[in-house]
Amino acid sequence: MKQIRQVGLWGDSVMRGVVWNSESQKYKYATVNAAEEASKNLGISLENHAKMGCTATKGFHLLQRSFEKESAYPQAALIEFGGNDCDFDWAAISDAPEAEHLPKNPLPKFEAEMRLMIRFLRERGVMPLLTTLVPNHAERYFDFITRTGLSKENILFWLGDVQHIYRWHERYNLLVEKLAREEKCPILGLRDAFLSQWHYEDYLCEDGIHPNEKGYYLLQEVISSEGKRLLQF
Repeated sequence: MKQIRQVGLWGDSVMRGVVWNSESQKYKYATVNAAEEASKNLGISLENHAKMGCTATKGFHLLQRSFEKESAYPQAALIEFGGNDCDFDWAAISDAPEAEHLPKNPLPKFEAEMRLMIRFLRERGVMPLLTTLVPNHAERYFDFITRTGLSKENILFWLGDVQHIYRWHERYNLLVEKLAREEKCPILGLRDAFLSQWHYEDYLCEDGIHPNEKGYYLLQEVISSEGKRLLQF
């Protein structure tokens, strides 16, 4: 069995270690980057290409460009997307709650882009490794997106109920799990690490979507522990 030592990472702000600072009302980096600290624990080399706000579509472009520039490919690629893909233009919804609104990447497009990434990697001899999505907290996120004056009434009218935010996000997570089964990809269970906590919201920022410092330590633990099992073939 061959131990994997070189891993590339493509994802969004969670894999960049972004947290919301309630005092400054701005995003900043956490004191620990979960993926990078876990790579040290595992004794692997990690190239982190994750970017804040990145969707699967943008991530695939970044992945392709990285492979064009690099002289040698990593042995494995960790792929973490979905949190931005499922998001909406909340200002547009606030202005026109009776209109149709699509997410940044509708589910069929998200599935297609993720599947393309998986097959792109395999064609080049790189093992794709997926992750489940860190869960959001619907009430916190609803309060966060409406904090600067968007109409709570209009957005709630369009949603139907606040928990629709969580359920919609869950559909993208379920799709990642489906892809892992169909494409026979290893998958890191980030979501369960949070949901297994009695109060998982204690591990999330005020924005309801990013882990807080405590949450990133939890991510570091799960990536380290599951990585020992998954990064070999």
